[in-house]
Amino acid sequence: MRVVIVGAGLSGLSAADSLSGAGVEVELMEAGHRVGGRTRTVRDRFAHGQYAESGAEWVDTTHWRMKELMDRYGLGVHGEGMKWSAIRRWLFWGDRLLDERELPEWERGLGESVDAYEESVDRHAEAMIDASRPQDHPQAEELDSLSLADMMRRAGLSPAASLFARRNSQGEFGTEPERVSLLFVAQQRAQENEVLARTGVQLRAHRVAGGVSAVAESLAAEVIARPNVRFRPSTEVRRITPGAESALVTTGTDDVTADFVVLATPLRAVGRMEIEGLPPLLREAIDRLGYGTITKTAVQFPCRQWRPGYGTTTSVSQRLYDCSVEQGGATGVLMSYCGGDGGDTLGGSTEKERVEIIATDMRKVHGIGVGPIGAFSRSWTSSGRYGGAYAVYEPGQVTRYWEVLRQPVGRLQLAGEHVATCTGYMEGAVESGRAAAERILAR
Repeated sequence: MRVVIVGAGLSGLSAADSLSGAGVEVELMEAGHRVGGRTRTVRDRFAHGQYAESGAEWVDTTHWRMKELMDRYGLGVHGEGMKWSAIRRWLFWGDRLLDERELPEWERGLGESVDAYEESVDRHAEAMIDASRPQDHPQAEELDSLSLADMMRRAGLSPAASLFARRNSQGEFGTEPERVSLLFVAQQRAQENEVLARTGVQLRAHRVAGGVSAVAESLAAEVIARPNVRFRPSTEVRRITPGAESALVTTGTDDVTADFVVLATPLRAVGRMEIEGLPPLLREAIDRLGYGTITKTAVQFPCRQWRPGYGTTTSVSQRLYDCSVEQGGATGVLMSYCGGDGGDTLGGSTEKERVEIIATDMRKVHGIGVGPIGAFSRSWTSSGRYGGAYAVYEPGQVTRYWEVLRQPVGRLQLAGEHVATCTGYMEGAVESGRAAAERILAR
């Protein structure tokens, strides 16, 4: 059996690992020159050995597949991890910087208001029958017709509580709450709760010690070294012609015949390929599924003149945190995580302009008295190969697209975080790649 896998991110690598390990001949095609896809640790922009993640950054304690991979290659995590909360450690509102002790006095009832809103969303997750099939939720159609913004309006949130809720949507889903299906949010929380109940772990988010890129690079090194794997970087797939017994894959240089094809790229990349015989609803899903519009900008300063912890701002940076806090040293790297309309707007500027905008804002928020010594900015929306950061199901899209995206079409299999139960995470990429391989091996 020969399988062509398109895309050498964590999804494609995981599919290649499972298939080649079972003796299948694999051709792994990657349009870029590197492995890892939306995982990329940036080192060359910073001094003193510090680094930052331009893409995926967090591995949760519920991400058991990622933990398995990391254990396989002796990769650890930093510290005890981050315990997320709806209200962050500090808030920059206008020209005032408030810490968590000042917030209750500044806006009375803030904590209770945010908690009530979060609990109203959680109740829908508790009614989820099976997180892998959100369309079976008792109120699936109703919840899918609603957005997070609808829930915010119903909760009557105060100005500060509304800001936290909006920033949480822009951060977690990479988009505005108006463009997030409430059913999708319930599904995401339900799948997390299922793992927590099964494993009994405490939910925390960790960074990979040494950088996320090490996971994909270690997996790639093992897989590509196998004699039944041919790795083809800088190879763009232009057309796929499925047949009854095989599929023809046309690149910029040659044609390859395969028994099966796994498309392990973001849907924006799939949409640029000419693929014969796709069902109309699947083509629609490929073209229309929502994607987060995230811009990450990391700026290194010669000293850490900022408050610790993860903060929320009313300014252009949206969310600020020290992404080098576990790395030590006198220098430090401050990250702006900007999603939704703000991330999209930033993406329209050049990298140099984005760095200048965010560095100026960081200095204003924290009163930093020194200039930057290194930086990068990555807009996932403006990157043609990706077209966005990760998938987000918009109102109406779960009940319409969830099932069709996960069904094989003849010789074709879709893989990637967009078709995983754990959508939007590295865990989902690994999950989907392994699942595609299992379906092929079962044929």
